[in-house]
Amino acid sequence: MILRDPDNPLFDGNNPPIPEVVHAQIAAMGREFSQQQTEEAYQRVQNLYELKMRVYPEEIEAIAEEIHIQPKTGWDLVSIMITIGPNVLPAAKVILNSPDGRRISSEAGGDSSTDAICSAISEATEIRTFLKDFEFHTISGGTKSLGQAKATVEYHNQQVRTTACSVDMLEAAAKAYLIAINIVLDRINQRLE
Repeated sequence: MILRDPDNPLFDGNNPPIPEVVHAQIAAMGREFSQQQTEEAYQRVQNLYELKMRVYPEEIEAIAEEIHIQPKTGWDLVSIMITIGPNVLPAAKVILNSPDGRRISSEAGGDSSTDAICSAISEATEIRTFLKDFEFHTISGGTKSLGQAKATVEYHNQQVRTTACSVDMLEAAAKAYLIAINIVLDRINQRLE
């Protein structure tokens, strides 16, 4: 993705987000969203605007892409705590809300902070998947730029490719991995019905 001209945001200090403009931007992408998805997209754009006072069309596109691939039900990320440093094994603690409303906590170590997060999520959900590929890039410049994580996860020789975004790289990684698990669970549930 190309970095945006810092002088050409869709929303800025003089033009705050408007629900109809966010909806039109999503519609221009060829996406059909439910009312709930549209409201979620607008709320996330509003939150991003409050953080940095500038929102670019590509950031709305990344938010919409994440919302579009997420199954209707599944696990939700509540929080992540990371321990990293020189001569320290990376470790992560995640707290998730389960599809049935329980709050589950799990801790795991890994070769990297991303590996530790994915291991902790797998432990909490009891779904063993393998992270095959992971990418991260920022959409616009600056320390508060929205970043997009893309993950390819394998489950029983089937690959699931997901995307998630956040201003925090590790949160985006966790969300992308969790969306993949939710897609796997959705496929399992469809087979059982």
